[in-house]
Amino acid sequence: MKIDKELFVKALENFDFDYKSEVQKVTDKSIEFFENLKLPTELIEFLREFSFRGEIDFKGNSFHCVNRIRTENRNEINKEIYKSNLLIIGSGMNGDPIVLNTKTMTVGYVFHDQLWESETVEKLESMYIDLNLSIGDFFYKSVEDEDFPIDAYSAEEYLEKSR
Repeated sequence: MKIDKELFVKALENFDFDYKSEVQKVTDKSIEFFENLKLPTELIEFLREFSFRGEIDFKGNSFHCVNRIRTENRNEINKEIYKSNLLIIGSGMNGDPIVLNTKTMTVGYVFHDQLWESETVEKLESMYIDLNLSIGDFFYKSVEDEDFPIDAYSAEEYLEKSR
């Protein structure tokens, strides 16, 4: 499992963001939610360390306030995709959920229009674009790579160009 915490810190430093002073305690309900999902200890520790008072915008890709992750994932509109190993950790510029695949520990997007307009998520794999990047790499590239995607549609194009 790879998180690339050091790249996440570099991404924060690009904004001169003093993340240590902005840390907020992760609630017991959030920790319980993460533990019930059987998230790796290393990931829970990452979330504790980077639990901020608000969302952080990495040039169009936002990292949610950690204490909001539980609520966001349990929101009816998101169809409990976390039960299919896709944990919503942020959102792209157009509202597409940024998700962490809890099996592979890679980050990608889910098309929000398909997710929110469908009755069920039987074909979740058709809504999910995996960029095959760690959390740290995803948010670092968000600030460093001018061509980095800001939603699921641009992620498809990005993957096509990289093949």
